[in-house]
Amino acid sequence: MLSDILEEELMKNNISLETYTFRSDFNALTVGKTILLSDSLDNTAKRNAVTAHELGHQYTCAINLLEAEPHIQNKYEYMADRWAAQKVMPRERLLDGFKRGLRTVQEFCDFLEIDELFFRRGLAVYSKMYGISHTYQGYVFHFDPFDIRNL
Repeated sequence: MLSDILEEELMKNNISLETYTFRSDFNALTVGKTILLSDSLDNTAKRNAVTAHELGHQYTCAINLLEAEPHIQNKYEYMADRWAAQKVMPRERLLDGFKRGLRTVQEFCDFLEIDELFFRRGLAVYSKMYGISHTYQGYVFHFDPFDIRNL
C-alpha cells in the first residue's frame, strides 16, 4: 500500500507526520523534519497525495517558502511535485496499471491510491519533462489527455 511506502520513507529519514488544524486553506506545512497534515484531509488518497508532495519538499527545498517570492515558491512547488510524481506514479507503475487493464483516470487513481488532482499534477510534470508524448519500454505515453498505447 502507498501509505506504507510513504510511512517507510518518513521513518527512513526521521521525519515525523502529525495532523494539525489550520486556520486557512492549507493542506499541509513542512517545518524542519515535521510534516503537519491538515485534519480536514478526509480520505486516504488525499492524505497520500499531500504526504508525497510534502516529502518532496523535504528532499528539494532548503528555504522557508512562506517568506519566498512567488516565482521562487512556484519553482519549489514544481520540484516537490516532480519528486512526488516520480516516487508515487513512476512510469513503471503507470505501465503496470495499463497492463492490468486500467484505462480511465479514476482507475489509475484508485490503483495508485492518490486523488485525481495529484494524478493530473503528476501528468503535468511528466509533460514538462518529456513533452506531450513519450515512448517508454515499447509503449507511447500521452500525458494530455492521458493515454498509453502499444507501439
